[in-house]
Amino acid sequence: MDIFKIKKTVLGLKNLKDFVSREILHKAIFSDLKQRSLEKPESGRVLVLAPHPDDDVMGCGGTLKLHADQGDEVKIVYLTDGSSGFPENFRPSSAEKVKMAKDREDEAKKAAAVLGVGDLVFLKYKDGSLSPNSNNVKYITQLIKDYEPSIIYIPSFLDTNSDHFETAKILSESLRRITNTFKINSYEVWSPIFANLLINIDKSVESKEEALSKHKTQLKSRSYVEAILGLNKYRAQMFGHGKFAEAFFACNSKIFVELFDLYDLKK
Repeated sequence: MDIFKIKKTVLGLKNLKDFVSREILHKAIFSDLKQRSLEKPESGRVLVLAPHPDDDVMGCGGTLKLHADQGDEVKIVYLTDGSSGFPENFRPSSAEKVKMAKDREDEAKKAAAVLGVGDLVFLKYKDGSLSPNSNNVKYITQLIKDYEPSIIYIPSFLDTNSDHFETAKILSESLRRITNTFKINSYEVWSPIFANLLINIDKSVESKEEALSKHKTQLKSRSYVEAILGLNKYRAQMFGHGKFAEAFFACNSKIFVELFDLYDLKK
């Protein structure tokens, strides 16, 4: 890691500490964002925003399986094509990127099928270059108006990945155009987050593991299955709730926009 990356990491950790210790933690203590542990997710129509074709399984795959098992409608929207899913030091050709995008879409379909989800949308924006624009904000806005989800799952905007942050920004811009209020469950992938909601996934962890194993292109460079299930085990043990659990920061859409704006000003 070069000095620029080290400096960026240190600044990111400082900003995260300042942000969590003030705005988010304050709201979690003095508002309706109390800490909860659930045996199963609340029922309702579910919308999942996944920056890449594996984030959904990593962050909330066990919970999505539980939603499907209890008869909830689930729609997953993948925003980027996943074409940059290579090891950091690998320099792929254009043809290799095209193949990677196709392979990852196929993997996402297979993984979603394991979770019992068949309603998938692939927006295919370039991996690593996601940002809000008139097209994607308009699409997500209209999708929310038409689909009317009860719960939206999205990566935390504190997650240390640019596409994850930009996905949250797109959602934030879309929510400003909608009068209705929705539940937002922010999930964790690259960074453990401040969590106020824990969902026990003991009954669906085997399905999550199987779904994760479908993302073969990504398992070549990292042991994602071991890492993510380790995180789920850690969450359950630290909360004292089951053997495996997925953690979320849960809030309503109005608070989500407010918190996003506070964080965006600090960046």
